[in-house]
Amino acid sequence: MRHYYFIFLVLTGLTSSCMYGSYPSGGGQQYPSSGQSSPDDTYPGSSGQAGTPRPADPGVTVNSVRLTKDYTILNLTFTNKRQPHYDQNGQPDDQEFIEFDPAGQLVAANGARKFGFVRVEGIPRKSEKQNRGPNGEKLMSGLMTRPGDKVNFTLYFERLDKGLEYFDLFECNDYDQIVCWNIYNLYVNNPADAVASIPPPTTPAPAPAPVPNLPKKKTQLPPQPTGNSGGEMEAPKTKPAPAPAPVVTLVNVSGVVSDAKNKRPVTATIDYQLSSSKQMLDSVQSFASTGGYRMALQKGQVYTYIASARGYQSTSGVLDLSKVAGGQKLTRDIAMTPLAVGDKVTLKNIYFEMSKSDLLSASYAELDKLVAMMQDNPNMSIRLEGHTDIIGDHDKNLQLSRDRVIACQRYLVQKGIDIDRIQTIGYGDTRPILTKGTDEERKVNRRVEFVILAI
Repeated sequence: MRHYYFIFLVLTGLTSSCMYGSYPSGGGQQYPSSGQSSPDDTYPGSSGQAGTPRPADPGVTVNSVRLTKDYTILNLTFTNKRQPHYDQNGQPDDQEFIEFDPAGQLVAANGARKFGFVRVEGIPRKSEKQNRGPNGEKLMSGLMTRPGDKVNFTLYFERLDKGLEYFDLFECNDYDQIVCWNIYNLYVNNPADAVASIPPPTTPAPAPAPVPNLPKKKTQLPPQPTGNSGGEMEAPKTKPAPAPAPVVTLVNVSGVVSDAKNKRPVTATIDYQLSSSKQMLDSVQSFASTGGYRMALQKGQVYTYIASARGYQSTSGVLDLSKVAGGQKLTRDIAMTPLAVGDKVTLKNIYFEMSKSDLLSASYAELDKLVAMMQDNPNMSIRLEGHTDIIGDHDKNLQLSRDRVIACQRYLVQKGIDIDRIQTIGYGDTRPILTKGTDEERKVNRRVEFVILAI
């Protein structure tokens, strides 16, 4: 969510390469009731229990977090905490405009899973088109608030995977004249389904051993209706009941790993885990001759994976089996991009605390791909490069970009990568991708990249 200040203020927040916020520790706090109903029935188990959410903007209060069959629903309140201000003519000029950017998303599983925005109720949705005045000036948009005003609103996102209980809301980047609302360490009770297991095959009970020298059992037949005398016959033999068919709970996932440029097969390792877990479950390797791989995964679950191979960029993805029946087959081909000295790669999902260099755990999935790449290529060395937008103080932007790439370097080293393989440099605002355009368009300037120096 964004607040637009009618008077352009000089904020202390700096532009940066990513989204920002902080991760406080959980605390078991109970959200107060919002008093607002949903058109959907509350999903069983979504009690509203919470950790300690921390909005990046102090004017935001989290009232409740709920799950339905289809949605993750956040009910929030915005309070305009600005002090009243008047212009030289005594007229109030302290309006604050609020709206929600549909690019906002929920991020969970250390950044491996993202859930898109669906709709907002209570405040406007940000338009993709910038409002302009008759002279081309940028106009404020959204719902106008004044100091002391409170606005209650509700956000709907795609439903979290079962088992994902802690997550974050990332709505936008911070700018000099636009304050971004992000909320971290949100919680909802969302237990995972038990992972089904295949029952062992049922075998019929062994037949009893025959007793020797005993005559076969005879059955005396009743008199026949014709008056003939009855005879004797053997008792009918009963067939054993057939064994129940085993319950099929596995989904067969297969595909081909290939070079993205020449389509040749690639020998890759595919590590996979449940989306709600931080621990790798297992891994498979693709065949050198065909690039083919196979794995059997439990139905009803959502998995994430990282595919890595020597000489290639690591790639990640999601295998959603929540609606796939057991026994079905799913095809997922994986294209690997080859590495070359001099290549420059943008790390797309790196998150820092607002206007600081503290790395957030939502960045770990992206950085883990880089860790896997450097482990598979032990001679690979890189240079991490940090960039900010052109708005703000030049010296502060420069220092911020330096501090942030050092934070990324520190994470890689903690994962076992030798620090001598990782150079760092911060360029601040000196190498923008765009020098014109709206704040939204220029957000591409805020980025962390790495350049391959050796393989």
